[in-house]
Amino acid sequence: MRATWDKFKLWFWGKFFILLIAVGSGSQRRRMSHNNGIAGRGKLRIVTNPQFPEAEFFEPGREFPVRLRHASSGYMDDAMSPVRSATLKFADTRFKSPLDIQMNTGRHCFFWNAASFLEFAFDRNEHAGIEYVKYHTKYADGRKSAADAQIKVPVSFTTMYYHSHTPFAWKAKDGKPRYVRFRLIPGDRAPEQPPPNPAWVAQVRDDPALAPIAADQRAVPGETRDVNYLKNEWAEHVKTGPVHYILQVQFHEVKPDDPDVIRNPLEPWDETTHPYVDLATVEITELLSHKQQDQMAFEVTNMPPSMDFLPAASVHDYNSLNYMRKQAIWAIRARWLFAMVFGVQKPIADGDMSVRNQRLPGT
Repeated sequence: MRATWDKFKLWFWGKFFILLIAVGSGSQRRRMSHNNGIAGRGKLRIVTNPQFPEAEFFEPGREFPVRLRHASSGYMDDAMSPVRSATLKFADTRFKSPLDIQMNTGRHCFFWNAASFLEFAFDRNEHAGIEYVKYHTKYADGRKSAADAQIKVPVSFTTMYYHSHTPFAWKAKDGKPRYVRFRLIPGDRAPEQPPPNPAWVAQVRDDPALAPIAADQRAVPGETRDVNYLKNEWAEHVKTGPVHYILQVQFHEVKPDDPDVIRNPLEPWDETTHPYVDLATVEITELLSHKQQDQMAFEVTNMPPSMDFLPAASVHDYNSLNYMRKQAIWAIRARWLFAMVFGVQKPIADGDMSVRNQRLPGT
C-alpha cells in the first residue's frame, strides 16, 4: 500500500506542477526556464575510435545533423550570473529527434529529487536579481550548487563546461548494466574558464550565513557589458566559425552493492574512477533565427533504444527528477499554442537596460 501511495504522489505532483507551468509560462509564451538563448545548426559525428562500451545508435563515425542552443536560466541579461546551458538535439528539427541532451554549468544539480525540486520551485521569492534565499539557507547542497554553477562574468558560452547531472541507463552490446552521464566541453579541450573554485564552493556550502551571496545573481556593480553580450559573441563566433565542441560520456558499471548516492544528480562521479571519454565532435556552422530558436523544444524522452530512464518509485527517489522532466511536453504544447495565436516573444534589444537585474514575467 505504501509503495502505491508513493507512486501516486509522484504521479500527482508531476501532473500538477506541469499544469501550473503550462498555464503560467506557456500562456506567457516562455519556456519553463532558460528563455534567454541563442541557437545554431551543424553536424555531430560519433568518434571513429570509441573508448566507450559499444552500443546501438552510437556507431563509430556515424553523423547526425544537430542543433545546439545556449541559454541562461531565469534572467534575460547576459551580464547577470544565472546557470547557463548547452542543449543538443541530434536532428535539425523543431522538436522530434532520436536524442536530446540537456546540460548546465556546474558539477552539482540544485536539487536531488522531485521533492527538493518542488521545494526549490516554490521557494523562489525573487526580488531584483536575488532569489532562493530561503532554499539556500536551508540546504547546504543548494548553496554548493549555486556557488559552482552561477558563473560571474564568463567570456563566452564556448569557454564553459556543461554537465547533464542525472544518470541514464546505457544498454551496451555486452549486456553489462551501466549508468551514463554527459558533458560538453570546448573543441580545443581548453580548461574551463573561468576555472572552478573548489575552496569557494566549500566555504559557501559550509556557511548558511552565505546563503544571500549564493542567491545573488545580479550583475556586478559598474557592469558595462551589453545585456546581450554572450549571445552576440557566440553569434559572431558562429559567423566566422565554425564553432567546435566535444561531447563526452562518463560511465558507472552497476553493482548490486552500489550506494544510493551513485544515482544522486547533485553529486558528480569521481573522475579518477569514472573518467570522461569522447563520444562525438560537434560543429556549429549556421545561426538559427530568433523565431526558430524560440520555437525549438528539447524533450528528455527523445532517446534511442540503447538508453533508458532509471525507474522512480517516489518523490524522494533520485530518479524522480527525470520523471518530472518527462511531463514537460504539456508545457511545450501550451507555449506553442499561445505563440501560434499571439506570435513569439520579441528578443531583448541591445542596450535595453530595463532587464538588468530583473526577472521577466513567466520565467
